[in-house]
Amino acid sequence: MVFFRWKSENDQAIVAGRARSQRRLGARFRRRLNVAATIAAATAVAGVLTLSSSAQWLLWVSPWQSKSSLGLRPGALRQGSERCESVRAAFPTSLSPKQAKELGIETPMPFGDGGADLECPRPKVYTHGPCRSPVASKFIVPAGHLRSAAPGSPETLEVAAQALEVLRQYGFVVLENVLDPVEVQELEKHAARFLSSMPDGFVSQPLRANRSQLHLPFEEPWTSDWMMKSELVLEIVASYVCNNLAAGRNEEDQQWNWVQWVTAGGDLDWFRNSERGPVPGDLLNSPPQGCSDVGSAGEIGPWLGRAMVTQTPAGSPPQKRHRDIILPGPAAQLTIQVGLTPLLANNGPLGYFPRSHLMHTPGYEVVANPPLGSLVLYDSFTEHRGLENHHDYTRYAMYYEFETRGIFSGYTDEHFGEQAGAHTLAFRQHVDPLLRRRVHEILEERGDAYPR
Repeated sequence: MVFFRWKSENDQAIVAGRARSQRRLGARFRRRLNVAATIAAATAVAGVLTLSSSAQWLLWVSPWQSKSSLGLRPGALRQGSERCESVRAAFPTSLSPKQAKELGIETPMPFGDGGADLECPRPKVYTHGPCRSPVASKFIVPAGHLRSAAPGSPETLEVAAQALEVLRQYGFVVLENVLDPVEVQELEKHAARFLSSMPDGFVSQPLRANRSQLHLPFEEPWTSDWMMKSELVLEIVASYVCNNLAAGRNEEDQQWNWVQWVTAGGDLDWFRNSERGPVPGDLLNSPPQGCSDVGSAGEIGPWLGRAMVTQTPAGSPPQKRHRDIILPGPAAQLTIQVGLTPLLANNGPLGYFPRSHLMHTPGYEVVANPPLGSLVLYDSFTEHRGLENHHDYTRYAMYYEFETRGIFSGYTDEHFGEQAGAHTLAFRQHVDPLLRRRVHEILEERGDAYPR
């Protein structure tokens, strides 16, 4: 894909993120994703996107096609390489040679400036705390009363419906006080010990702007039902994640379907059409390296992806705005954030750009700093960023994802260590049966024609 800059987006965030993916996957997956013409066509029809006159282009890595089959014009690879080199020269690496070697990388990753946001601050509204804004109340769904609700209660379904409406409209939602804050606070101690001890077989992954991430072990307290099997969360996930375009489609097909979605008006229900379901074939049966292999080829909808813990050290700078995934667009992966450290306005909470998952560019960001025991659910296609941590302590958070088969993240089990794969599988076997039961019920209620 030829990347361009959104009218209000920072070029460096795209370049640094894609360059990181390039090194992560290696030369065997090179491909130039040239869709400038299709994006321009979408712009002309839908009036949604704006190309920047100072757009920077990047040669990106893909698992679907080799260099020899690209059909590039003469000099295209050289020009793309030169651009990547200019990015590396402009932004020094954030990994030491020792860290790179531990990750199995011959040379340091081109994180550039580490994904730190050095631009002028944008207008912000805060969900909680002394700076709480009434404007942010529409992104919050109170859920504290559900702690004592019986399984399958009408109250749970009612809150799930409210949260789903907010999520669909804005790309994220805050579930306020849904968990016991005392139990959540205990998890912070476990996270700190786990990250500091770095057990054998686990490898920490560097993130933008001085953050790092580690795959969680399948053990208590991370496997607690009140956390991983939350009825409210699974209900929302089963209803929201419906984009199966990555299942069995190569990158070009995903691009064209994305353009069709944009030109059709950007309605999330567009993805539910049976014509946009999985495509049988080798890509569906065996997703390429770096693509999600969740679930099975014969089924659709969400499955558990990974469960991780992140740390934002004291003094970490703010990140640049970014999307966790690009293709196949929205409603393909939903991330759940569990703040393990009480979130404040300036200790590294996440800021979200409402409606960006629908290709709208807002003029402000919403900082989600809810009280301990709250969850933030966000579409991984929604633009967001971590804010600065001005405090003298590390901020911890747990993340777990639900996704459809075939989406490209660039990660493999090896990135998180030789033991990570077994723990990932254990988490999925723990959560997926309950989730899939609800997915099937919803599909039957809707009468979807997708294969089961």
